[in-house]
Amino acid sequence: MHFKLSSVFWVAVCFVVNLACSPESACISGFLGQASKATRIHITQGHVKPDPIAFVTLFGETAAEQEIGEQFTKVIMADLCGCGLFIAIPKTSFTQSPAVLARSEPRMQDWRLVKARFLVCGSVKSTGGSYEITVRVYDINCALKLTVFSVTVHRQAIRKAAHMAADQIFTRLTGESGMFNTQLVYVETAPAKVVKGKKLTYLRTLKLMDQDGHNVVSLTSGDDLVMTPRHSPDGQTIAVLVYKTEGTGRAKRRSANVFLLDVGTRRQRPLLTQEHFNAIARANGGAHVNMTYAPRFSPDGRSICFALIINGKSAIYTMNTVEGRIRRLTDHTSIDTSPAYSPDGRSIVFTSDRSGKEKVYIMNADGSNVRRITNNEGKYSQPVFSPRGDFIAFSKQIGGQFFIGVVRPNGTEERVIVQCYLAEAPCWSPNGRYIVFTRQSGPRAPRKICMIDLTGFFMREINTKKDAYDCSWSPVQQ
Repeated sequence: MHFKLSSVFWVAVCFVVNLACSPESACISGFLGQASKATRIHITQGHVKPDPIAFVTLFGETAAEQEIGEQFTKVIMADLCGCGLFIAIPKTSFTQSPAVLARSEPRMQDWRLVKARFLVCGSVKSTGGSYEITVRVYDINCALKLTVFSVTVHRQAIRKAAHMAADQIFTRLTGESGMFNTQLVYVETAPAKVVKGKKLTYLRTLKLMDQDGHNVVSLTSGDDLVMTPRHSPDGQTIAVLVYKTEGTGRAKRRSANVFLLDVGTRRQRPLLTQEHFNAIARANGGAHVNMTYAPRFSPDGRSICFALIINGKSAIYTMNTVEGRIRRLTDHTSIDTSPAYSPDGRSIVFTSDRSGKEKVYIMNADGSNVRRITNNEGKYSQPVFSPRGDFIAFSKQIGGQFFIGVVRPNGTEERVIVQCYLAEAPCWSPNGRYIVFTRQSGPRAPRKICMIDLTGFFMREINTKKDAYDCSWSPVQQ
């Protein structure tokens, strides 16, 4: 049963489709699946009622196997119930045990009585130093076994394997790719131990964690201010703005430029070399380059677009990361910033104040055919294409309020999905269904990373222990 919910789903109420199947009647979803694998159901309302799922703990014969089964099941359940599309049925209502379900097919009528739409069950078996985990997923209403898959993993890789399993289940139930086996990179701010006078100094550290908030590691020491980290398409490199302090005394100076950080080795290297800066200065009459910032990788990872400031005016540039060639796409006559590639790499979206106020523009990847796509009230910033290419997310400020919104690439169907004291830095999930962003509820409240779906009805906070912002979602890991 594959149901592909198109982007039309998110706009306005048109009609309601009930796909629930009674056991006595033919299953509508099964009929549609037989008719065409490419069947698309266009539902245009925003509020989604989660489908109830019974998560039965994966059964193991030994205590160690039971422990693995419980851990694996908890991760799958947290992933699927944390996306807003599914809700877990209380275990107290279960009438079949994990042991029974590990050896036989479920009694569908029993699970219909507890209103389960889907059932997830399976088993764990120890195989030397590893565990063989088998997962089965059923559609209760239609009395169908939707999928069965097995994986053999070491204990250290249980969480990762569970995220991968959750992705498979998500894809089978929705027809869309999953996003649970991913990571988030973000900036954490925390007071340092050193106190200078009456003011605390703060460490701003680049952190990396799984999308559910687990396995947090530090990528930088906190000595330098870091901002706007952005993953490469393979997830192995992060482009990040770094403020560095060099020299001492009167020779002390601060620079702000884009660096490329290798996730595996933690090594950093500047995006532009001194030769690049010299060439840019010559091309602009010897003018000094103030800073580079706002980096984004191209879909193939071979180029990076970024903004570069000369004499207070920023322009959009691209750099071929393989050959090292730089190209200026816009002029230093206004503030053009926050560039981001389209999924096919043919277009770049950015913001500019060339009309007097910051609005969203799109141009071809070579800088041609610039056109403005937003005309509503407010100052727009940080636009970024959905991986599907159907929407562009942005942040916007009107007076003292901030918003996260989306708009079609042609400028139509603009709408707001978040409004609060501070809402900025939107970044899409790899499947284009969700957006992570930085949220602050008030002037003294900590900044938090939140995830919201395109309806704007489902939102949850991603657990971080300290002040966190500027989040970027990695591609799905292998």
